[in-house]
Amino acid sequence: MIFNSNSKYIGITAPASDFNKKGFLEGIEYLKNRGFIPIFNKDIFKNSKNYLKGSDQYRKNSFEELLNDSRIKFIFMARGGYGSVRTLNSLDKKLLVKSKKILIGFSDITTFHIFMNNNNIATIHAPMVNAFTRDLESTEKLFSLLNGEKKEYYLEVLRAGTNNIESILVGGNLAVILSLVGTKYQLNLKYKILFVEDINEPLYKIDRMLMQLKLSSDKPKAIILGQFTDCGNIKEIETLFLNMFDNIPIYSKLDIGHFNKTDSIILGINYKIVDNILKLK
Repeated sequence: MIFNSNSKYIGITAPASDFNKKGFLEGIEYLKNRGFIPIFNKDIFKNSKNYLKGSDQYRKNSFEELLNDSRIKFIFMARGGYGSVRTLNSLDKKLLVKSKKILIGFSDITTFHIFMNNNNIATIHAPMVNAFTRDLESTEKLFSLLNGEKKEYYLEVLRAGTNNIESILVGGNLAVILSLVGTKYQLNLKYKILFVEDINEPLYKIDRMLMQLKLSSDKPKAIILGQFTDCGNIKEIETLFLNMFDNIPIYSKLDIGHFNKTDSIILGINYKIVDNILKLK
């Protein structure tokens, strides 16, 4: 996961909602100052008329331009919001998998994490271009990861498992994960370590999502709670998880989610949990 001389070109696309132009341009300048050459569609600044960034066809075409660009190894997302599932559904999925580009983003971008991880391709759960300069500490953490830092993530143990839990880490935004249940894009949880985070979801909605997840999916090997921003009392949320998923090791306090100073993490690869530390296998 290290930038090399052949990956100074980086792709940027907006597969979901529109973004703040000022924030986006500041993010572009940040990338240039780091020595990268951002590549994005010439029409990316055209105004959108609703909650989506342009038409499904526009988002498909601009995304596939990057997939076909052999100079690009990493594709950064401009922003989340909503629309990733519409974009994914319109994309050439064979091209997406064959390209093996590393996709970077979070929130609504969870849709792409799920699809790529289900196809054994790693992705990076991390801040997006629109917010790079708004939260520089989070952005610096992302680029430390991209530059090869071997990160260890400290967790709080809610229900301990065996001494060593080893598996592939998958997940992202809980609401987006649940929105794909029952579709051909549903997350494969069997024998996986599931990471979840969310924002602005009241306790009863989290309860409903967890019940749906429990009834519709294979059990994960372990569950890790990231940040649940503006979702109420975290202790009540942790109790929900413990009661809903008995006999599954559960951990909390992973510093990843919708908040300033969030960390970044690679999904779709093997990790191990030793005591209260999550680290690469």
